[in-house]
Amino acid sequence: MEQTKPFQLVVFEGDFSLPSVDPECIKSILYTTAAGVPVEVKLFNNIKHCTLFSAPSLVHKNVQFKSFSDVVLYLKTLNYYLDGNLTPKEASESLALTTLVQSKLRPLVEYNYWVDVRNVHELTNIWFMRSLPIPFNYIYTRKFKDRAANLIETLHPAETNSDVIKEFLQRAATDCLSNLSARLGNSDYFYGDSPTTLDVTVYSYIAPLLKIPFPSNEMKNVITMWPNLMNLVKRIDSKHFSNLPKGSKYIKLEEKVKTADDEVSYIAILILTLSATSLVLGFAYTRGFLSHRLLD
Repeated sequence: MEQTKPFQLVVFEGDFSLPSVDPECIKSILYTTAAGVPVEVKLFNNIKHCTLFSAPSLVHKNVQFKSFSDVVLYLKTLNYYLDGNLTPKEASESLALTTLVQSKLRPLVEYNYWVDVRNVHELTNIWFMRSLPIPFNYIYTRKFKDRAANLIETLHPAETNSDVIKEFLQRAATDCLSNLSARLGNSDYFYGDSPTTLDVTVYSYIAPLLKIPFPSNEMKNVITMWPNLMNLVKRIDSKHFSNLPKGSKYIKLEEKVKTADDEVSYIAILILTLSATSLVLGFAYTRGFLSHRLLD
């Protein structure tokens, strides 16, 4: 009989070759996997788990830790810590970049999942309604929609035009990705030869934008401007999630509508591309990566 592992991690189910469809769950899965935590993953897809737990949550000695930051802090006390080899300067920089991701990239991901009308009606809502039991499918889809709407309203309280809001979010995300790409450079990971908390956070927000077939998702095309960020996702997939099934369990191919590749605003992508290019060049010049001679 297999011995029960001391830690239990309750998460939303994986799909689309992701370990979980929920970005916050992806963080906890990847962190515990990379840190070598002996964890048993329990899926948040039945009445029992939906009643007793929340997702994501780490359970140890009958205590639940319900946020990623709480999970990291608790595991640190048990010497499961991905940032232990960072210098004080690197730790400070990592925290600043992680905060940048949370403030600039996460809002766009939330918008794609739960605010964009096409994405909600044609993919996200369908997936969660099918993957969760009644009544938790109704409870959680409403919870996620309200959370995303409140976040967007907090960021843009005076703006009611959804197209304008989306453009703001895309520009902010593009700025964030540009800075991340410049910092990553040609390295395999942001610090050293293994993932840190920053790598975990970046993967958890970029991978869904690349893998989930959102009907409306211009950023998937924009992310291709930074091959090193795409390679980071592939590297983590190869090392930690190589056996995940392709396709979708709850969304059949014939149900999928045209993806963003078929119906994309090329003007918007051009604007974002030019904006990102100027940001990269400006960052490189100020840091001395470009010589003054080249710009004369």
